[in-house]
Amino acid sequence: MLLPNLPPPEEGIRHRQPSTRAFVGQRELGSGVLYIAESRVSWAKEGEDNGLSLEYPHIAIHAISRDLSNFCHPCLYLMIDVQLEEPESAMNGGGNSDSEEEVDEDAAMTEVRFVPSDPSSLDHMYKALNECQVLHPDPEDQPSDDDLGDGPFVGGMAEGRTARNGIDDDDAMETGQFDDAD
Repeated sequence: MLLPNLPPPEEGIRHRQPSTRAFVGQRELGSGVLYIAESRVSWAKEGEDNGLSLEYPHIAIHAISRDLSNFCHPCLYLMIDVQLEEPESAMNGGGNSDSEEEVDEDAAMTEVRFVPSDPSSLDHMYKALNECQVLHPDPEDQPSDDDLGDGPFVGGMAEGRTARNGIDDDDAMETGQFDDAD
């Protein structure tokens, strides 16, 4: 699970958080330094050449979690779309065949949590992660050429159409409809 000889990013670092514990699922990996860089999110374990490196396209969800009923520490929560550890059924010698499809769908997702020694830094960590995530838009969320049609797209309206106060010209307005009452 930990990658050996993983150097931390050297360029484009937006936030560096020392003394941060990393958790994959419920398993603690130890304490280390979290790097939120433009290229990736990395965590390097203190005193070792091991760590995690997460590319932004694999981060499906990120949030600050302060709900102690789900996890015992306030943390920066990430849901990634790759499996970082064995599913419980595989570790326990298998499961029943009826629920294998459910396990397969969930097995491709992993929860990663970063717990800084100073919980007040969570907002800074989240802000840096947001800024870097924007640099890596999901290609599936981008409009295709077919979605845009033949004409240029300006301000969310096709060429030749305008909008005033959110109302298209195609929606007829009565003269004086918005005049002040006497």
